[in-house]
Amino acid sequence: MKRSRKMMAAAAALGLVSAAGVAQADVISQWDMSLTSPALSQQVIAFVSGIPYDGFDIFNYVEPNSLVDPNTGNAAIDGFMPSGWVLFSGGATDLFTDSSMTTQNGAMTWKERDTQGPGLSVVTGDDVDGSNCIMSAGWNPYAATGWGTDIKQCTDEWQSSKRFKLVSYVLDGPVDLTFDVSATGTTDVYRLLQKYGNQTGSRATGYTQELGFIVDGQFQKASPGDGLAFCGKNGTLYDDADPTPSSVMNQGELDSLMAHGLFGAPDKHHTSAGYFNPYVRGTFGLLAGETFITTTGLAAVHRDLFGEWLPSNQMKGAFYYDDDGNPYTDNLLTASCDGAFDEEAALAGAANAGCDGQWVTYREDYQLRDADGDGIVNEIAPSVGTDIRPPIPVDDATIAAWMADPLWMPGYIDDLANVNINAFLSVANANYWPTADGNGNASFTIRMTPTFDATVAQAEPGLTDPEAFVVSINAPNTVN
Repeated sequence: MKRSRKMMAAAAALGLVSAAGVAQADVISQWDMSLTSPALSQQVIAFVSGIPYDGFDIFNYVEPNSLVDPNTGNAAIDGFMPSGWVLFSGGATDLFTDSSMTTQNGAMTWKERDTQGPGLSVVTGDDVDGSNCIMSAGWNPYAATGWGTDIKQCTDEWQSSKRFKLVSYVLDGPVDLTFDVSATGTTDVYRLLQKYGNQTGSRATGYTQELGFIVDGQFQKASPGDGLAFCGKNGTLYDDADPTPSSVMNQGELDSLMAHGLFGAPDKHHTSAGYFNPYVRGTFGLLAGETFITTTGLAAVHRDLFGEWLPSNQMKGAFYYDDDGNPYTDNLLTASCDGAFDEEAALAGAANAGCDGQWVTYREDYQLRDADGDGIVNEIAPSVGTDIRPPIPVDDATIAAWMADPLWMPGYIDDLANVNINAFLSVANANYWPTADGNGNASFTIRMTPTFDATVAQAEPGLTDPEAFVVSINAPNTVN
C-alpha cells in the first residue's frame, strides 16, 4: 500500500528529489532552476495590471479556501488555484540559454490541475517499487487522501499526468535541462517520462537529445565512458558507435509516440482506435547511443496526411463532442477539417465553422449512439481505415446543428504538435565529471534541439514545399 507522501511534497514542488528509502548511489538531487523563471500567473497579472480576470466559468472557478497548497500554505482565492493560475489553464516556467536571462528557446509547461509548477520533479526511490524517474510535478489525481497530499510518483496510475512537458520555441535552438547530482560512486537508472512540443512556428523533421555538462557557461557533450548515458530499462548502456533503433526495444523503453487518439490500434490501455489511422501508431523512429538519441524520421501514417511535424500555431481543425459536460476534459474527436482552419473564427460563429474546405470524418459515421447499452446516446462511432473507405463528408446541416449545440466544439488538434518520449538514463561516476566540485556534488545536462532536414523532408499532400503549410488568405472569418 502507498504511504502518504505529504511530508515529501515540498521537495517535488520545487523541482527537487522525492526520496523514499534511497539506497546509496549517484542520485539526482534536484532540477537546477538557476536559468529559469516562472511565467506570471493570471492572478499576478490581474493584480499588477489592476484589470480583473474575466475568464472564469462554472468549470474553472475554484471556491475560495477549498484548496490549500501544503508546501506554501497558499489557499485558493478569488477563483484561482493556490498557485495563482486558473484551473485547467496552461502554466509555464521559462527556460533561458544563459545567465543574462534574455534569450529563451523553450519552456516547461503544464495544465494547471493535479499537475503543478514548476512542471518537473525528480523521484528517487518510488514509494511502491523503489524506481527512479524524471516526471511532472504535482499530485496524484487518484489519491484517496485528496488533492495536495500524495505527490506524483513513477508508479502512479496510467493517465495520471506523469509526463513533464518541455516545449521548444526556436528551430535548431537548444533547450537545456540541468540536474544536480549527489555523487556516491555507484550507478542509478532513471526513467524519462516526457512530453515534447513543437512550438517553433516551423515544421520539424525531428529532434536530438544529447547528454553533457555545462562548463564555464558552455555545453560540453558527454563522452562514452563518462558514466552519464542513455540505457535500456535494465541499465544496459547504448553504444554511440552502434546505436540501437527503437524498433527493437519494448514500447515504453525507447520510443517517441504521438497521441493514441490520433493514430494506433486498440491495446491494453486504449479501448478505441486512433482517429486518423486505426492500425498504426504515429511515431518518430529513434536511434539511441550512449550519449545521444536522435530521430530517424516521422511515421508515414503522419507524413502521408500532413507532411513533417507540425508546430502548435499551424494546427489542423476538428469538431469535438463533449461527452461529460466539461469542456476542459478530453473531448471526443469526431470530424476534421480538410483544409485551412481558424479556431478563433470558428468560436466566433464563422461560416462553415472556420473551415476553408470540407468537414470530413474518418469514423464509420458522425452520429452519436448508445454503444455501451446504458440508455444514453453519447458515444461516437469507431474509426475506419482509409484502406477500406476514404473519409466521408459531414453535411452542412450537421455542421450547423453542431455549432448550435454547446456540447459540440470546433478546435485545433493540439496533440499533432506533441510527442511522448520514453527513455532511460544511467547516472554513475559523477565524482569524475567535469562539473564535480570535490565534495560529492556534480551536475549534468539534457539538451533538446528540434531540427529540420530539407534533404529528407516530405511535403504535405497538395503542397510542393516540405516547409509550407495549408494556409488560405481567404479563410472564412465572417460571423453569421
